[in-house]
Amino acid sequence: MLSLTYRSVKEVVLIPRTEKVNQQIRDERKEQILAAAAKVFARNGFVGTRVDDIASAAGVSKGLIYHYFGGKEEIFNTLVDRAVRGTIHLYQHAFGLPGSAAERLRWLIEQVVVGLSEQPHVFMVVLQAFVSDAVPQEARHVVSTLAAEIGSIAAQFIADGQKDGEIVQGDPEHLAFLLGSCIQGLAVAKAMAMPLPSVSTADSLVRLFTQTR
Repeated sequence: MLSLTYRSVKEVVLIPRTEKVNQQIRDERKEQILAAAAKVFARNGFVGTRVDDIASAAGVSKGLIYHYFGGKEEIFNTLVDRAVRGTIHLYQHAFGLPGSAAERLRWLIEQVVVGLSEQPHVFMVVLQAFVSDAVPQEARHVVSTLAAEIGSIAAQFIADGQKDGEIVQGDPEHLAFLLGSCIQGLAVAKAMAMPLPSVSTADSLVRLFTQTR
């Protein structure tokens, strides 16, 4: 594509845009569409959302939506896949940090609280994939498969922490399930516009799973 540069009133110079610039523009436009779609899906649900709604919220044409995505199904699937894989990365990073189990767990919870404050709509999209039969099967498969991976990562962290005497005793898988449920509870509270505890109160949740030696 070409961009215009005006040297004078009478002269117009066409400057080719580099592929790097073109790709950056495409990426920014896709992010614009995805961000708008998350809000629309969170408000209307998957079934109640039309491509027209997403286009209007994003401030783009319906045709441009189809230029980047096959339809609302692909947009929904992309949002879910990104969110769940991002959560896996967050867990892996948190549990790989130096420091005590309590410090790593606190960091994870703090990041979740911050993320919920910044992108509450994305969680609502993921929640729909968990509980609704009306969403695309691909999204349901992603959340069920990758949620199990998140549980395995958390269970391994808990088992290692128990060996070091830092995590309370109990079945690691059960404790991992409880930890995930607590974190999801924070997300649901945020989605319902309930006031979330401050980041510093993550200590309260950490104390449920750690013990002093």
